[in-house]
Amino acid sequence: MPAKKKRSPDSQIPNTQHRAVATSTSTAAASSSSSFASVRERSPASSASGPSFEDAGSDQEDQSRHGLTNSAVLAADINRGWLASFVRRRAAVLLLLLFSSIIGLLAAQSYFNAQPDIPSCVMSYSRPRFLEQTLFDKTWTRFSTKYKLYLYREGGFDAFDEPYRIPVLFVPGNAGSPKQVRSIASATTSAFVDLIGRDPSAVDRGQVGFDFFTVGLNEEFTALHGYSILEQADFVNDAIRYILSLYPKTRLRHKLSSNGTEFALPTSVVVIGHSMGGVVARTAFTLPNHIVGSIQAIFTLATPHNNPTASLESFVDKVYTSINSFWRHGFHHGTLDDVSLVSIAGGNLDSMINSDYTYVGDLAPEENSLSLLSSGIDDVWLSLDHQSILWCAQMARKFSTMLLHIMDARLPSQLLPLDKRMDVMRRYLYSKLDYGSKYAKPSFSPRKTKIESYRYVQVYNEGAIRVSIPDKSVSGSAGIDGKSLFNSSLHLVPTDTIEDSSKSSGLQIIYGLRKQKKDQSNGDHIVDPEFQVFGCNPIDTQQPSAGTDGLSDSVCTSIYVPAPASLPLKPAAGGAPKIDVPLLKYTEIPADQLSKFAYIGAEIPAAKDIDQIGFFHAQLAEKKASDILVVSPGYQSLLWSYNIHVPEKPSGKRINIRTRIRLNVPENPFFVFRAKLAMRAAKWAKLGKPRFGAVVRQSDGRRMFESKFWYDQSVMDFAIHGRGAYLPSDDIANNALKTNHMDTPSLWKGVYLDIWADTDYYSGFDISLSINWYSSINRMVKRYDMALLALSFIWASLVLLDQLRTWNNDVVESDSVTGAQRRPTFPSCLGSIENLIRNGTLTTMLVAAALTPVLQTVVAYLMQSHWSPALLAAWNNLFMGVRGSGLALCFLPMLLVFLSLGFVALEAVVLTLVCSAISWIAVNVLMRFRSNASADASSSDVALLHQQYQNYQQLRQQQQLSLIKSPAVTRPLVATVAFIVFVGTFVPYQFAFLVIYFAQLITSIRTTVLASHAASKALAAGSAHPKAHAASVALRNRAKYQLALLLFWTSSLPYCAPELLVWVRNLSVMWFEDAPSDHNLLNMAGYFALRMLASYHIVPRLDSSRLVFFGCSNSHWLRCVTYVFFGLSVAVAWLHSVRRPYILYSIANAISAWLAMIQLADFFVQYTAVRRKEESFAMHMQARSADAQNHLALSEPEDYDMDLIYEEGHDDNNEEPSKSLLDRKLR
Repeated sequence: MPAKKKRSPDSQIPNTQHRAVATSTSTAAASSSSSFASVRERSPASSASGPSFEDAGSDQEDQSRHGLTNSAVLAADINRGWLASFVRRRAAVLLLLLFSSIIGLLAAQSYFNAQPDIPSCVMSYSRPRFLEQTLFDKTWTRFSTKYKLYLYREGGFDAFDEPYRIPVLFVPGNAGSPKQVRSIASATTSAFVDLIGRDPSAVDRGQVGFDFFTVGLNEEFTALHGYSILEQADFVNDAIRYILSLYPKTRLRHKLSSNGTEFALPTSVVVIGHSMGGVVARTAFTLPNHIVGSIQAIFTLATPHNNPTASLESFVDKVYTSINSFWRHGFHHGTLDDVSLVSIAGGNLDSMINSDYTYVGDLAPEENSLSLLSSGIDDVWLSLDHQSILWCAQMARKFSTMLLHIMDARLPSQLLPLDKRMDVMRRYLYSKLDYGSKYAKPSFSPRKTKIESYRYVQVYNEGAIRVSIPDKSVSGSAGIDGKSLFNSSLHLVPTDTIEDSSKSSGLQIIYGLRKQKKDQSNGDHIVDPEFQVFGCNPIDTQQPSAGTDGLSDSVCTSIYVPAPASLPLKPAAGGAPKIDVPLLKYTEIPADQLSKFAYIGAEIPAAKDIDQIGFFHAQLAEKKASDILVVSPGYQSLLWSYNIHVPEKPSGKRINIRTRIRLNVPENPFFVFRAKLAMRAAKWAKLGKPRFGAVVRQSDGRRMFESKFWYDQSVMDFAIHGRGAYLPSDDIANNALKTNHMDTPSLWKGVYLDIWADTDYYSGFDISLSINWYSSINRMVKRYDMALLALSFIWASLVLLDQLRTWNNDVVESDSVTGAQRRPTFPSCLGSIENLIRNGTLTTMLVAAALTPVLQTVVAYLMQSHWSPALLAAWNNLFMGVRGSGLALCFLPMLLVFLSLGFVALEAVVLTLVCSAISWIAVNVLMRFRSNASADASSSDVALLHQQYQNYQQLRQQQQLSLIKSPAVTRPLVATVAFIVFVGTFVPYQFAFLVIYFAQLITSIRTTVLASHAASKALAAGSAHPKAHAASVALRNRAKYQLALLLFWTSSLPYCAPELLVWVRNLSVMWFEDAPSDHNLLNMAGYFALRMLASYHIVPRLDSSRLVFFGCSNSHWLRCVTYVFFGLSVAVAWLHSVRRPYILYSIANAISAWLAMIQLADFFVQYTAVRRKEESFAMHMQARSADAQNHLALSEPEDYDMDLIYEEGHDDNNEEPSKSLLDRKLR
């Protein structure tokens, strides 16, 4: 008999320290049913403790890179100072997390607590009844089982349950309810009852009231799902067709007029859309089932018209592009000629949408549209949040009053003609400061009179009229010649009081009342005193310079006075004002109406004719002072403070009642400006205090989109709601449509500040302007929240690319002492993020973020006259948009780039902690329990090895060791078939991706458990068992790779959420129709393929000579192509994904498909290698079976893991796997 061979030192392992790990291969499946691995111990060893596998693995990497492969040294280093080592190696990541967390918390605090406005709405109340229209069934619409139509009735007012008045349809928004119509409907019903009570003849003029219908749209997430927009718009068209079919019968049964006035049958429905309901209403025009002329008035509340709030799905963007193109051209093709579009937004308090996108001036001409914020609506003056714009009592009252005055049931459209309709809407919604002179009508009939007709006449030589109300000087006074015809008094001011009369810019009039007279027929309605303004010329050509001598024969002609505009007198910040004035109104008379008169007079009613206490102040304004003061504060000046002085130098003259200042700043919606107002008291002031506090107004000039007031406040925060960053500018839109109906190519001229002050008390004021950085963060977060998703994906791609590059470039080195080769290591996610910070990638990205908007702005400016409008618009939509960034906002992209990297690092930390925590529990609890149980089942090494051999022979006979029949192949094949069947028929691909993601999470946790257990074995075995260390490194590499894919796919999760939410919502109502694109297998084929191929194997090193790709054995070109592919993906995402973040899902799918192709090529290499190993293994087993039976007592018990054998025995420098490990296992 041959002598027994002694074991080599490398194979001599103490029984008390040895562990064998078997993963879920064919051998492990035959010997154990464990879902993780079958683990056997000769005696319990100390479990791993301390850092996670990733931290310990990183320590091993550092040790092995310096030639230290001794596990004892590694264990000592981990036990002594693993925390200090981790902080030292991850210092940059920790600093990144610290600063990004601080900035993120500051942004969140600003977003929720630093609003420039405070809520001041009054709650509205109603008594609603909703009547479901059961006859509106599948004979009318195919959506009868999914959506519902209701008729609103107000309890106590509406006696009939059938519609017979003017139809109105309310369309709720994203996840909205049909019950949201109740506040507007109730306010309109109440206003109509009041109107009929005051004026019963209003019915004969066509004001017959409204029937409010509302649709229940299953509370779908239309803001996130484009196909739902089309379905809801289709249903709205069907609902309108059904609503119009009801009136031929109901109008005959209900006589609306008592004098026989005939009313036309309705041919159109007024549509009110909230949020995305406005988009649904506009989409209805583009569908085939739309009845032309069935919608002639659309009112939208807080609707993002120009761009979707969250572009998480491509179909949403397609719907927006389609409907905006239709509306931009529809007004010029005759399709939308009679349609009016009104957009009202909440402004600063609306945190759900960006109010910049509610501007419709780029979609419809001025003759058909108007856009404004609620803070500029007359008698509302409030910023409203996304929901309160529906229930706010101030808004509901004003909106209902406007609705009542545009109805006319005598016409088929049930509305006034377009021009009159727009005039009424502007008069009721806009402040008279903007449209008073153009649209308001005078409240008096022009007349002529003589000065001698008045009981009291006074001439003021200071260029200003100041009268107390009531004017007690009239009482007991006779006229100039004792022949007075009027009880009113006349107060005159000569026009020559101005040094240069040619510079006179008009007459400014302001009056305030403290005790209000009530109109008995209208409750709290305030009756304004009927002030009138006259222009007087003496009959004698020689005009007197002062007094009233020679004026008795002067003829006075009444002058048209624009309707006075109310000035809000409630502080924007809440609380009670210091100077309480219940009513304050202001108007101006242009200078061209005054130039032909020698005197300007104001007629004040006598004391007995009015029951108010207040003042009247009229002043001739000088052009130098009243003209717009233009200042151009640069952002550099606003960083600290920019001061404005009015007047610039003390002159002893009175300032004007209204002073206009134009801040020449870009149309930039990101900054919140803080203005500090300091009024200067005049030395000549005879009053103890001013008659009214200073009123400040912010507006945007000719565009009249935004307006906001402050009263009696010294500190004000104001911001700009401009057009969105990605909207085409006016000149692009006008050139594209060839309809330059505006005087100038751009309506933006800066921010206007108007200050009204009591000129009898104040001689001037000072304004200090600066940027409120804390509140500005809030606006930046609102407008570029999607940018964080886009930039986070870019960083996740760069992290994966750095991991592949490090994995590919890792050089296999030999230990200087033992001569053993160190295996290449796959870097961790946190290690790659650390590397990106240290190697200058972060700096490069920050520089690129700063230079991209600068280059974009410069090119757009240089090429604006050479490029087509379409090309300019496409260039404008790159990155963050020309108007969204610009030269002065380079820091904003840099800040977002930094925050997004911190966000990715936080994701990596969370995923690592989850995997490591579960791994620690499994290794220290579950594995120990399983090891104790299996120790009782094994009595000897002989029985164990004999059983292993029998299991191998049985598995060989049943499966013939076919790789195709192994779990690594059969499971992917079954999953592939299930994937094709379910995704192609019933399940949307987004749900399949969610399944893939959670499967990847489970695989990452499972591989982490195995890696942690292998690491504990390597520590226990020490340097006497290099095989255990190699197995630990291999499993640790796989775990890091699985975690890297999980981190990379995390960035794709947000783009699957919209469809999943809609799909679940549809299932709840048994609706199974989905968008066709939801069942496109290619939309997630890359994810699925990579998930199947990467479940058991790590991605190969790209420069490995054994890898054959498309017939080429030298794969250096594969490494270059992979790097270029990643680079192009990052570049496309950088330029386009901020505007269209949904493309990131497709980019990630393409990258996953490319990695899957690489692993598929490696799979065939593994297939060939395993077959060769199987043949070699079988020959060795047959040749040495007799010898193995004779030496069972001397053999070490092991479980055979074919995948682990391959990974441990694989040598990247050889074409074939090494057989030395097989030989050692057989021996």
